[in-house]
Amino acid sequence: MDPPRPALLALPALLLLLLAGARAEEEMLENVSLVCPKDATRFKHLRKYTYNYEAESSSGVPGTADSRSATRINCKVELEVPQLCSFILKTSQCILKEVYGFNPEGKALLKKTKNSEEFAAAMSRYELKLAIPEGKQVFLYPEKDEPTYILNIKRGIISALLVPPETEEAKQVLFLDTVYGNCSTHFTVKTRKGNVATEISTERDLGQCDRFKPIRTGISPLALIKGMTRPLSTLISSSQSCQYTLDAKRKHVAEAICKEQHLFLPFSYKNKYGMVAQVTQTLKLEDTPKINSRFFGEGTKKMGLAFESTKSTSPPKQAEAVLKTLQELKKLTISEQNIQRANLFNKLVTELRGLSDEAVTSLLPQLIEVSSPITLQALVQCGQPQCSTHILQWLKRVHANPLLIDVVTYLVALIPEPSAQQLREIFNMARDQRSRATLYALSHAVNNYHKTNPTGTQELLDIANYLMEQIQDDCTGDEDYTYLILRVIGNMGQTMEQLTPELKSSILKCVQSTKPSLMIQKAAIQALRKMEPKDKDQEVLLQTFLDDASPGDKRLAAYLMLMRSPSQADINKIVQILPWEQNEQVKNFVASHIANILNSEELDIQDLKKLVKEALKESQLPTVMDFRKFSRNYQLYKSVSLPSLDPASAKIEGNLIFDPNNYLPKESMLKTTLTAFGFASADLIEIGLEGKGFEPTLEALFGKQGFFPDSVNKALYWVNGQVPDGVSKVLVDHFGYTKDDKHEQDMVNGIMLSVEKLIKDLKSKEVPEARAYLRILGEELGFASLHDLQLLGKLLLMDRPDSLTIPAAQARKDACTFFRDGGLP
Repeated sequence: MDPPRPALLALPALLLLLLAGARAEEEMLENVSLVCPKDATRFKHLRKYTYNYEAESSSGVPGTADSRSATRINCKVELEVPQLCSFILKTSQCILKEVYGFNPEGKALLKKTKNSEEFAAAMSRYELKLAIPEGKQVFLYPEKDEPTYILNIKRGIISALLVPPETEEAKQVLFLDTVYGNCSTHFTVKTRKGNVATEISTERDLGQCDRFKPIRTGISPLALIKGMTRPLSTLISSSQSCQYTLDAKRKHVAEAICKEQHLFLPFSYKNKYGMVAQVTQTLKLEDTPKINSRFFGEGTKKMGLAFESTKSTSPPKQAEAVLKTLQELKKLTISEQNIQRANLFNKLVTELRGLSDEAVTSLLPQLIEVSSPITLQALVQCGQPQCSTHILQWLKRVHANPLLIDVVTYLVALIPEPSAQQLREIFNMARDQRSRATLYALSHAVNNYHKTNPTGTQELLDIANYLMEQIQDDCTGDEDYTYLILRVIGNMGQTMEQLTPELKSSILKCVQSTKPSLMIQKAAIQALRKMEPKDKDQEVLLQTFLDDASPGDKRLAAYLMLMRSPSQADINKIVQILPWEQNEQVKNFVASHIANILNSEELDIQDLKKLVKEALKESQLPTVMDFRKFSRNYQLYKSVSLPSLDPASAKIEGNLIFDPNNYLPKESMLKTTLTAFGFASADLIEIGLEGKGFEPTLEALFGKQGFFPDSVNKALYWVNGQVPDGVSKVLVDHFGYTKDDKHEQDMVNGIMLSVEKLIKDLKSKEVPEARAYLRILGEELGFASLHDLQLLGKLLLMDRPDSLTIPAAQARKDACTFFRDGGLP
């Protein structure tokens, strides 16, 4: 017998390999089908769907031919399906046309654009892979070098082809993935052939899509009205409707027509006609051949279906125009043509907003060389990330005056919707400067950033960790800096609590500890003002209030924080112990506060009012004592009912807390609250003041030989004979002035000598402490201390001759210190 031929021996092995490969492929398809059910998509695998694609974009006022513009794209689109729920999109033979006129019927006349060939090459250069796991969310895998604007066009094609499978219901509301994010879509089956839908329509309000965001232009941080991008965007009505014709046998899309409309409502008629921008996409099926390729390789770059914003690169001429405008602006000072300054400066700021980050980086040295002051002002008012980031880096690099750094940082932080890069630069500046202005600026920037980025980013986490480090060891670090950190945490408490719940635990430890000063303990209580009150937090505040050994003002601070959201048990406990309270200041304040709650008509505290009434069924409030000697809460409120609207109420509230050792108030607060139009109550403005050790100061100011009686004495001498005798006699009798006294003839020297005497008296006395803060709409803008006023006093004496003169260098140093570490930013 002849030996077997090699070909015959190889044949069984080849058959085995083919069978094994087929079996492996079947297993792979089975695994895919588990993730992607067969009815999750209308496109069958191992098919290629070829469409003729046309998209036309137009804008203007229909019926007015001369004021309309239009652009049209025609392409051949191929959608390959190598696997279930996996697709490869290819575009070719694209033509780009633009309008050059209108015919007598008003129809646009189009011609091929000059860059049509370039556009066609860009569209066909790369294929786009995409997957729809489980038939829901769309994931794209573009090539690394695919331009964003080309990718956005392909996104629009994909979005127009995505039609969910129908159900037995003729109408339903679905949430579908689109180029504007996840959108609520009204899905309607218009006709059926048997049980199969052949015509389907979808409609959606694009304003309700989660990624439909208005384009934000630059805005100056000095603008009185900011953050109006979103409210103004509601003046444009945006909608999309699609009509689909489906193959009755294979259920795929035979034809798709999607119309998108953006109507400017103020200039519209019946919300239908007027200034409008329209986008119409049409896809018509040409062929559905079979394919053999089952390969689908997911790329390393994974993206969503939603549009990405495109930023054009700044041409060299645009950078040259900025430099030329700055040079013209500088020349105005020499030519004294200041009437053109405002227009030129506005032009400079507008041109800066149009530059890319790279362009600003390369142009900045030239701008600084021409005029650093004007460049600084323009960059501040630019409001764009590329401007604010570079200005902060520049100030740090040249070691600018700390006062200038503080002012610029605070202004930059007022920009609404800051970028992550802006937030990072402000944080770096606050960490380096450690000044009041930069840290308050950081709190404003964090609040603005978190509104548009609710999830925790690395920048926010780094800020939260830094703040938590500063209050470790029960807030026993540097007292002034710890106090500042706690005030700043209170300004962004809601954001910080969501990022790091451990921060609240650290604050509560500072509240409970007796190691830090009373000022720090009260600041720790105030740091909780924006955080969500939990049962554990309320228990700590209640125990702090019930602690007889704690100072009265700390107990009252805990009480006011507790009463934001007390339980019935909390109020019962407070009411029960109140008659036996030994501290009269605490007792009187709480009694007046509860009495005001009972009498209040404010809408937001009606639930609290019911809890108080329930607690008082078995107890009675102590009598409120003399307001001139005892701490008290004051409230003035008014509630009104408006026709066809929710009721509105307004309240003015004040707290006055006295020192138990004398009858001087040591802490006061005034707040205005408004509740209207069904919204939660808002604190419009709040001013607070606290201090101690003022007795010697008051004696130096108003005592028998104090500053004011002595100054009035001198004033009476200077005006003697120039006022009626009766008035002069009353003033003389009141201040003990006699005409035989000798007085300084020089009015200015007389007053300044009195000031010098006052300063010497105050130096020999105990130095009082005082702080005042200002909050607007719940945001604390900053606080000032009495030390700040002393520095201002030194500045006022700068020009005094002889012994009263303060050296100019020292005055400048004190001024910087005032604004950095003392002044209200």
